[in-house]
Amino acid sequence: MQLFTELLNQQKTIVNNNSYKFTLPKGNDKYINIPIEIKWDFLGQGDAVEEYQQNVVEDIVGFPGDFEVLRFAHSPYSGDTKTDIKYDFHFFSDFNDDLEPIVPVNPSSLVTTAPSNYWVSSYIPEGFTATEIYYYVKPFTKSFFKLDFYDSKDTITQINYFTVILPVQQGFTVPISISPYKPVVNIKIPSFKLDYVGDKEGFFLYWLRNKKFLDISKFYMTAKFFDARLGVFVKMTNTPQSDIASKFMFDPEVYFYYEVRLNYNEKTYEVWDNSVRRGTSVPIKWYEYINP
Repeated sequence: MQLFTELLNQQKTIVNNNSYKFTLPKGNDKYINIPIEIKWDFLGQGDAVEEYQQNVVEDIVGFPGDFEVLRFAHSPYSGDTKTDIKYDFHFFSDFNDDLEPIVPVNPSSLVTTAPSNYWVSSYIPEGFTATEIYYYVKPFTKSFFKLDFYDSKDTITQINYFTVILPVQQGFTVPISISPYKPVVNIKIPSFKLDYVGDKEGFFLYWLRNKKFLDISKFYMTAKFFDARLGVFVKMTNTPQSDIASKFMFDPEVYFYYEVRLNYNEKTYEVWDNSVRRGTSVPIKWYEYINP
């Protein structure tokens, strides 16, 4: 302090500090303007704790968004009297002389010549027996159909925004004999009619209420079957491979998707295949895809 006072009493003094040069003016006024950077982290925290806390929270979690969802039901059709939506899933099967579906030994070798009736709406071609289906064994009840909804058909950039599960416990039944010593019983088949009542799991779609966060009203739906017996997913197409010119080299954007359109005003949705609406009197049909 004494040294600094002596420097001020001189007419002109040069002060060197870390290569910074300061010149004291002549006259009675003795002052130096020294710009010093002051960081917010150390100034004013005691006076603005709430503001500082809010800034930290926003940096960590971002701004709040409206993530409430709307429930979309299947849009009415047939004179606005019906609301149900129908799905039919078909698995590839060879046939023996009695036209009983059996699992083919090498399905890819048969796809090139197989007609469309080789895809049947039954779980038996997938490898489940009628007895396993009837008694709801775990490998069967743990299986399910998985519908994924993407924002585009581009497999490189697309995002899967939500998924709908269709359990095998739903669906229609067909009569079949599981033993010559027992009466005919009914077993489940992968054909579904979903509505407000009855089988309704998978009938509703749930999507964001606020369009400002994600303005998407059109999705592209794909289908897979999870076979809990083998622990694998079976991919499905919207057309049997018998009806595709190139059985294994085709455009996936054409054969792996259905288009789903949301109506925010009516809180409903529709499923389309090009210019034809599906899921009404014409079911949404899926067919097991056989890899080469």
